[in-house]
Amino acid sequence: MDTKTTFGLLRRPLQDLCDAFNQKKFFPLLEADVAAYLYCRLRENGCPLSEIYSETRLCGVSRGERKFDLVIGQANTILGCVQPVLVVQIKAFQRWGHSPQQHRRRFKSVLSEDIESLKQISSILQDGRAEVIADFVFTSQSSGYLSGKWNGRIRRDILAELCREANIALFWIRPDRQGQMEMERVV
Repeated sequence: MDTKTTFGLLRRPLQDLCDAFNQKKFFPLLEADVAAYLYCRLRENGCPLSEIYSETRLCGVSRGERKFDLVIGQANTILGCVQPVLVVQIKAFQRWGHSPQQHRRRFKSVLSEDIESLKQISSILQDGRAEVIADFVFTSQSSGYLSGKWNGRIRRDILAELCREANIALFWIRPDRQGQMEMERVV
């Protein structure tokens, strides 16, 4: 499989996640729930079992380095890593049970860990890197955590700029003004 095909495979599960949430069939409490859902939907939508991995190492990245949330590619069973065609990092901002401080910490980790990790693997994968923000925050003041400000700038704009500079695709799953989830490819 190539990167363009895998991006096509990813879009459908992202839309399915929105639909399942809107139909009150899926209520992810943790980021792992989002990752598990996407893994299952990728499989159901045609991604071969032999090419999808979760929390795995990439070939060409030091063993002590970060594991990535979802990876589509070919396994190297000798080295215990995956030669990727698509690498997805997921960050979830839940509307239940998280304080504003926890949301700020999560956003900081997107900036300092997720984006940086995806930038670092550009030498082994130029085009197939994606950040997925599952943003369930919905209050009277906010439709999505990324719609708020960080140091005077809109969080979404900050992430879009960083992703654009690093050639990283950015998908934002967020509530519309009525609280229904929708998916947008920002970059």
